[in-house]
Amino acid sequence: VSLYDLWLDDILPFSCCPMFMPPRSPFDPLPKWQTMTTAPLTGNVRRSGSMEPLYWSPCSGVFGLSRADLQKLPQRVVWFGSTTGMPPEAERFVRAECRAKPFLLFANFELSAELKCLLHRWVDAINSGELADAWDGAKMEQLLQLQQAGLDAFRACVDRLPQRTAGPPADCGFSPPTAVLKGE
Repeated sequence: VSLYDLWLDDILPFSCCPMFMPPRSPFDPLPKWQTMTTAPLTGNVRRSGSMEPLYWSPCSGVFGLSRADLQKLPQRVVWFGSTTGMPPEAERFVRAECRAKPFLLFANFELSAELKCLLHRWVDAINSGELADAWDGAKMEQLLQLQQAGLDAFRACVDRLPQRTAGPPADCGFSPPTAVLKGE
């Protein structure tokens, strides 16, 4: 499990290859959006009936998910981040109600208070840093330790829950993205 930043413009569809990502500092003023998931990133999420949770988001204006659809995912997923500092060119990728927020958090399962606190601290740390902090070994080490604590708390949360089936439930009818954009 790792954290990936996918708020990009002009990225090729369904690709998060580093060759298509602009270089960024974790402390830059641009929005940051993270995903933690139990989905195997190299396996069965590509099976028919499965969705890749890194491509879909409750805040996306393109690949959005309604709150009801979040519960239909076969994997446990947490989306969190900040949408402050958004360039006007990127606004079309983010639903209006999710823009200019210093902290956003969505999940398809109950999060522990510890995990919520760690995620909030991580976002606060990157939003309150300076660009030069990316070259400060001590600050980066603190950020990495906070990230690891968040990952450990995520794992502890999902390990207490019953396993979900390997695919969506039989009655799963995902809402079309246009319905999500209308505020469904």
